[in-house]
Amino acid sequence: MPYKYSRYIPFISLTGDFLILNLLFVAGFCLLHKSEDCFGPDYLLFYTYLNLCWLVLVIVFGAHSTDRNTRKKSILFAYIRIIVFFFFLFLMYFQVVPLSYYPREQIGYLFVLFFFILVAWKFLLYYAFVLYRRWGYNYRTVIILGRNDGTSELQKYFETNPWHGYRFAGFVDEKPDPAQAVLGNWSELKSLIEQFRVDEVYMDIHQIPKKHIQDIIATLTEFPVRVRIVPDLGNLAYKSAELITYGQVPVLQVHPGPLSYWYNRLMKRSFDVIFSLLAIVLVLSWLTPLIFLVSLISGDGSVFFRQKRTRIDGRVFTCLKYKTMKDNAQADTEQATRNDPRITPAGRWLRMFSLDELPQFFNVLMGDMSVVGPRPHMLKHTEEYRRLVKKFMLRHTVKPGITGLAQVNGYRGEITCNADIENRVRFDARYIENWSFNLDLKIILITFWLIVRGRLKGQ
Repeated sequence: MPYKYSRYIPFISLTGDFLILNLLFVAGFCLLHKSEDCFGPDYLLFYTYLNLCWLVLVIVFGAHSTDRNTRKKSILFAYIRIIVFFFFLFLMYFQVVPLSYYPREQIGYLFVLFFFILVAWKFLLYYAFVLYRRWGYNYRTVIILGRNDGTSELQKYFETNPWHGYRFAGFVDEKPDPAQAVLGNWSELKSLIEQFRVDEVYMDIHQIPKKHIQDIIATLTEFPVRVRIVPDLGNLAYKSAELITYGQVPVLQVHPGPLSYWYNRLMKRSFDVIFSLLAIVLVLSWLTPLIFLVSLISGDGSVFFRQKRTRIDGRVFTCLKYKTMKDNAQADTEQATRNDPRITPAGRWLRMFSLDELPQFFNVLMGDMSVVGPRPHMLKHTEEYRRLVKKFMLRHTVKPGITGLAQVNGYRGEITCNADIENRVRFDARYIENWSFNLDLKIILITFWLIVRGRLKGQ
């Protein structure tokens, strides 16, 4: 059947690896050095050594176990590590066994070529299977036991990511409900697995009544289905987790996210310092005097607006912005709204292109903010939303940012309903969980593009 071919993916991937390896390191050498007896015993031993080294490295770094959920970034970094270790093992051989091989100046080009061809092969294979699955092949039919907010998000993932090759059949819950995609109840599980020819079962133990758990487990053991447990992590749901074992006891270990590691924080902080210095020297150094002159002419008063906002760990800092409003008693309690009469004509233009946010690069340089992160809120709103929105304070486990994932996805500016702030929190949690330097760069580039289009409204 078309959905049973996943087991061939690692074989195809590894076969391509060995083909590329031997074309470059064996066939390439023989073609370029015809005077050598390239298939003599010494050379055959060397070729065997290279292939064994490659096989061991692929297994050690887990590159042989790619599946439909493996990310391109994971593939790239895995093969970077493999190539580095392979290079050292390659050089080590010549320290032990004298052998006439590629000249030293050619070996550097050889490994660069090897790396790029290998990565091209991996990405070609990746997108080939993406296309194959979009055509309806190599899929797995899944059902979910238990229906709640978490498993509904899982349903959405299956239905909106068809290239991963999952076909969502429906839920199994207490009462059948076709309108909610609930196929049947717990006692009907066996017939549903047979009817829909289910490959994978995802179950939320907390949603299954205790009296049914043993019967469900017994039913699942009758079929060659893969069983996945969906944990209920509550307020920790945005964090990364891994399964570890203490003896025979499995334990779910929760990580605070990529920015909990010092080297990631150092990378992000180094970028923040360099980027903020460039912004201050190249932009704020001339824009601030210009805005000062405009404020003198218009009689708007000072250049900067200062406001207490919440930063990492719930602490307070003074956020800087260019002044865009007339002096008013509601500045620290009421958000700016569309067509707000408090906004000055010059301030409206600054907000249109988000130029009022630029002084926050001083906050970044001082370490109170980052270039990218969840937007900081005024103190009144922090107290208000922490009671109304679940997981709101999770945003304060990292430094606030000038721009963020929520902002480039349209959740910025005036908050008119609970859904606005809930969606911000959802994107902020996703950012914290999936942070990478590449993600920061992507958000910055999208922000620039939105500013150029004049679509990024001031907050």
